[in-house]
Amino acid sequence: MPNSSLRFLLVQLMLTVLLSSSAVFVSAQGKIVLVIDDLGNQRRAGRSVIDSPWVTTVAIMPGRPFTEELAQYAFAQGKEIIIHMPMSNETDFPLGPLGLNRVDGKATLTENLHTALAGVPHAVGLSNHMGSRLTQDREAMGWVMAMLKQVGFYFFDSRTVSTTIAYQVAAQYQLPWSMRNIFLDHYRTEDFIAQQWHLALTKARQGETVTVIGHPYPETLRFLNNLQLDPSDLALLLPLSAVLNYADKVARPLRNFPQGL
Repeated sequence: MPNSSLRFLLVQLMLTVLLSSSAVFVSAQGKIVLVIDDLGNQRRAGRSVIDSPWVTTVAIMPGRPFTEELAQYAFAQGKEIIIHMPMSNETDFPLGPLGLNRVDGKATLTENLHTALAGVPHAVGLSNHMGSRLTQDREAMGWVMAMLKQVGFYFFDSRTVSTTIAYQVAAQYQLPWSMRNIFLDHYRTEDFIAQQWHLALTKARQGETVTVIGHPYPETLRFLNNLQLDPSDLALLLPLSAVLNYADKVARPLRNFPQGL
């Protein structure tokens, strides 16, 4: 990959800054990482997500109308940015621009990934958008992880299928990784979203580290906008890079192992 060494150094520098800035919050107390997926198609909703004090990490899809603009805005607001990469799914739902699909062949898959890596400014990691088929494909995920390793990215497994092996392949390639514990808005109702957020808070207050995925739905944005800003709860929040699993088990404790869908 052209300029991969420079990209690797820049990503590592950004991760070091992010980890250093969040280190003050690290304690025996649990933590919450709130990742909002699917940004890039809508400017207003994307900016509303980024402006929320509860959101620590934003997952932006490559090749969308507002991909670069929202990435730049998120960076200016101090949010962590990851690429939300469309991957083949078991229902054959269309992937849109730059989707990763084994049937297209390795060359096309890696070319799309290369374009995505170059097209989302300030990104330090990558997650799967959909991907219920590709994240079960060990060989194809190996192609993905090999490229992520070249640029120093981490991988976040959205766990859109319970039989995903994507996080295992990331570990095999010695990439830092994490995975989703809770979907905030799988059902787009106020009661369900409130129930899931309460579950995340409860786990964090009990000492667990919890990764939560939400989406820029009107219902989700309304819920986040109406949340009361309790300083003790805000102190639980960390960016995704602060709770990663590393191959170096001694230096960094492992977190976020599978706990069921």
